[in-house]
Amino acid sequence: MTDQTNATSTLLIIDDEDEILKALYRQFRREYQVLTATSAQEGLRLMTEQPVQVIISDQRMPGMNGAEFFGKLKIEYPDAIRLLLTGYADIQAVISAINDGNIFRYIAKPWDPVELDTIVREAFQRYHLIVQNRKLMEQLQATNVDLERRVEERTAELAEMNTRLLALNQQKDAFLGMAAHDLRTPLTVLQGFTDLLMHPATPPEEFKEFSVIIRETIHQMLNLLDDLLDITAIEAGKLTLRPEPTSVYPFIERICKLNRPLGDRKGIQLVTEIAPGLPTIAFDPRRIEQVFNNLLSNAFKFSHGGTIVTVRVKNADSGIEFAVIDQGQGIPPDEIGQVFGEFQRVSTQPTGDEGSTGLGLSICRRIVHLHNGQIGAESELGVGSRFYFTLPL
Repeated sequence: MTDQTNATSTLLIIDDEDEILKALYRQFRREYQVLTATSAQEGLRLMTEQPVQVIISDQRMPGMNGAEFFGKLKIEYPDAIRLLLTGYADIQAVISAINDGNIFRYIAKPWDPVELDTIVREAFQRYHLIVQNRKLMEQLQATNVDLERRVEERTAELAEMNTRLLALNQQKDAFLGMAAHDLRTPLTVLQGFTDLLMHPATPPEEFKEFSVIIRETIHQMLNLLDDLLDITAIEAGKLTLRPEPTSVYPFIERICKLNRPLGDRKGIQLVTEIAPGLPTIAFDPRRIEQVFNNLLSNAFKFSHGGTIVTVRVKNADSGIEFAVIDQGQGIPPDEIGQVFGEFQRVSTQPTGDEGSTGLGLSICRRIVHLHNGQIGAESELGVGSRFYFTLPL
């Protein structure tokens, strides 16, 4: 071995004639790491001790000849490039070995050193090409496996998205169907009372009563349209909050002052319980007022006269908790989890003739979530309900 030896270019020479081994060793020692063996068995032992890329073996050797030796290597060391050194008399064995794929080239004795240099150089090039191709194939297989995995993941994601889109589309159809139904009823009322106003047999003293009904019906339709627009804006991410530092006491007192007449009409008392020392908190006052209006409206709607609705505000672990508590009919346990969905109506009926769009609590939930808050409900049949939400400080 010399300083020019390439550690990845090891040449094994096998021949039972010592002079041939020495001649070949001298020819290749400066360019490659050269190992020598005098028999096929010794050559196999050297193959097990270190990697060998190219092998030159004599055909006629005692024990195991070159073709048999290469046939054994084909199974155990398929990448090693095999060169057979032979005389003219062994040409049929060489042809048979070539046909079996056991050798890359054969070298006739006596050999031309220049030609042999070229053959050995091509043999190493072939070896490195085989190794490089194998690495490329392994990389390609790994890439294909990764690609298949990513395709499967993407396919699963698309299937999930398609399922979600299908559910959203069904929800949209149900949403539009419910909206159309809820708009059809007041439109039918408007049409009926408009026909009565125009009918010549309608007494003039009933015009005012019919006009009040028409006005209330229009107000109901406007409420539904406002709720639909709010839901649409929230779904599209276009509902913009305008938070500002707000003092809790005057804010709650103003809301109760505006909603107290609604309770008075049914003989329901509205009271407040506000904990002392509450800090100023940032939120969108118009939107949180909308939440309170919905919660108070529902409390009055499902409560009887002579009861009390309480607005309670107190400190909570994560912020400030606001609650509307009534002494109404309560909500069945199996329906409490549905009250914040779109167009969800519970089996409990209003105690008066109040209507409902079925969207109010859903809007409340979404507004509170946009404030990074939490909302919930507790209820007991025959005792009342507590709707509450928490806004972070």
